[in-house]
Amino acid sequence: MNKLAILAVDDEKIILDSIKIQLEKNFNHKFIFDYADNPEEALEVIDELTQEDISLLLVISDYMMPGMTGEEFAIKVKSKIKNANILILTGHMSEEKGLDLMKKNIVLKVMQKPWREDLLIDFINKLSENVEEQNNPNR
Repeated sequence: MNKLAILAVDDEKIILDSIKIQLEKNFNHKFIFDYADNPEEALEVIDELTQEDISLLLVISDYMMPGMTGEEFAIKVKSKIKNANILILTGHMSEEKGLDLMKKNIVLKVMQKPWREDLLIDFINKLSENVEEQNNPNR
């Protein structure tokens, strides 16, 4: 199976650095990691990964970013990759809005900032297991 990628996008460097530390500490070389500090750059990264035939396991996105909300970004990602798994990290979204985005299948999950590292890592592990099962049904 090809390596899977995780892309994180957040306009706050400290948040992006925290995500990077947590992902690389917990998953070492299991996934390819990419990071972007704005949604436009993240969309370019998605195009590059697609051209390199690398599958996206997960896109982790901030909700409040200059120029484009996490919801708008998620919709653009879904237009490129219909079954993209998107996790929104937010300190600014109501629970109702998060539930609505999940119900409409725009995002897979919403986590409030500050997030718990163990919950993020557990979520990624479960997502990875589900993808492996889908790709290898006779395991």
